[in-house]
Amino acid sequence: MTDPVPFPIFVRQGRSRTRYKVGYIDRQGKVVTDPIFDEGTSFSEGLAAVALKGRWGVINASGSFAIQPKLWNWCRFKEGLACLATRTGKWGVIDQEGNPVIQPKYDYVGPFEQGLALFRVGELEKARYGFVDKGGAEVIPGVFQGASGFSEGLAAVKVGNLWGYINPSGIFAITPRFEGIRRGSRQTQESGAGYFREGRAPVWSGHGYGFIDTTGDFIIEGSFDEAHGFSENRARVKHNTRYGFFDREGHLSVECKYTLARDYSESLARVRQEEPRADFSPPNGFIDLEGNVVVEPMFYGANSFRNGLCLVETEDSIGYINKLGEFVWRGPYVEYGAVL
Repeated sequence: MTDPVPFPIFVRQGRSRTRYKVGYIDRQGKVVTDPIFDEGTSFSEGLAAVALKGRWGVINASGSFAIQPKLWNWCRFKEGLACLATRTGKWGVIDQEGNPVIQPKYDYVGPFEQGLALFRVGELEKARYGFVDKGGAEVIPGVFQGASGFSEGLAAVKVGNLWGYINPSGIFAITPRFEGIRRGSRQTQESGAGYFREGRAPVWSGHGYGFIDTTGDFIIEGSFDEAHGFSENRARVKHNTRYGFFDREGHLSVECKYTLARDYSESLARVRQEEPRADFSPPNGFIDLEGNVVVEPMFYGANSFRNGLCLVETEDSIGYINKLGEFVWRGPYVEYGAVL
């Protein structure tokens, strides 16, 4: 039986560290789609985008084309639809057969969440954001100076210099009152309002990032330099140049001691404790929800765990490890870039 969630592999061609082909393996490390593609993404909703001779198509889990290589860019399906940039840079939406559902007329379209997709018209200070439904109707007009997609029934939007949250009807559930600019002694930076996850969202309080509930009240005051959405009852925060994790009740579950950290996925988080230097790239490992080291730091690059495996890099190889840190597939190192 074909594994329902194949994983992309990057197979070096010859001795070059920049030439490779993309294929796919199953969870046991067995090749299920031969490495014949020039590029390839991870799977979403049973489909993955792959490139051949400069054009992108979409394959299913058995390696057969659902959309022939005729697209100008990669795409990822969410709620049965995929946003896609054309050759001219305009964005539209296609279905799983590659048919246009929303014509390419936007400067950006995000993935669908709860039946709505974020769109942007204009650039830089002239950019305006709104939301479009699956039929192409702009159900929330493009009037906001900033916005993010919906999560848990709310989307962050920016009015002037203040962030608030709207519901899918476009009505404010949390009125705009969180500052979009953080003013420091040396420089001025933009501040954001994060996604709601597990009933909490990170916002700028005026003196640092904290977390609000769905009524807009602060439940974790915080004075963090960075704060990210909750995942598995843990939120990644940065304090005094170091990363750690808080739980939903506001308790520090993992001390802020890491120079790099990524969100938890499948109960494990990638972390790095040492500082990088010009001649030294410190290794990464993985910790559990209590901060215990589960996979020793030995990887120079690593993604997050997904369906039991994680793509990692060593000094001379790339491959997938399981949650014990054991390789199930390994090949010579190549510069494959980001896994989309």
